Amino acid sequence: MDIPVFNQKVRNTLRMNPKLLLNIIYSFFVNLFHSIRDFYRFKVIADFGSSITRGQGARLIIDKRLYLGGKYIGDMVKAKSSIHMYPDSIFHVKGRVKLGPGVGIVTGRKARLTIGDNTYITASSVVYCANEIEIGSNCAIAWNTTIMDTDFHHICYSDGTENELTGPVRIGDRVWIGCNCTILKGVTIGDNAVIGANTLVNRDVPPNCLAAGNPMRIIREGIDWKA
Repeated sequence: MDIPVFNQKVRNTLRMNPKLLLNIIYSFFVNLFHSIRDFYRFKVIADFGSSITRGQGARLIIDKRLYLGGKYIGDMVKAKSSIHMYPDSIFHVKGRVKLGPGVGIVTGRKARLTIGDNTYITASSVVYCANEIEIGSNCAIAWNTTIMDTDFHHICYSDGTENELTGPVRIGDRVWIGCNCTILKGVTIGDNAVIGANTLVNRDVPPNCLAAGNPMRIIREGIDWKA
């Protein structure tokens, strides 16, 4: 008996990714457990073992879809993605967002994190939002990148003053951040900018600029890049 084309495609997909059915079931219960609006539409697609934990009053808002995990460079990274939200924090996914394997998202108490449509963060990157971080749309953030809006600890100076513990981080639309970068508190990265690999971003980057180095410097202006 002939097998319908649709069934054959499903069988081929399951043969190539035998964990797919497990991930679908797991994703369903993740959506159901977290009371995601229209949970039956699978607004969260999660690899088995990826986790979302939320403190009291924390809100995860997903406009379109959030992906947790997935294959990356031949599935060389197998760590699970995680989202941990402290009480009264907000994580707003403003479209379709992908968080690769091993990506960790933390939102502190009363913090607000937003990520725009069609942005992806690849393997083993960390976003720590103590107060406010905004990442735009169509951004490409490579592996082992750290984005944080806090120093975590106070520094006491000889004149009796202390450092400002937090500062908002704003990353514009269509920004490409290379691997192994660190984005520090209080930084704004303009639209269409490119951050070279291994860069420590400790000051603002204008739009349409290529920045690289440690300490960071502007390499070129008036640039564009292709996905």
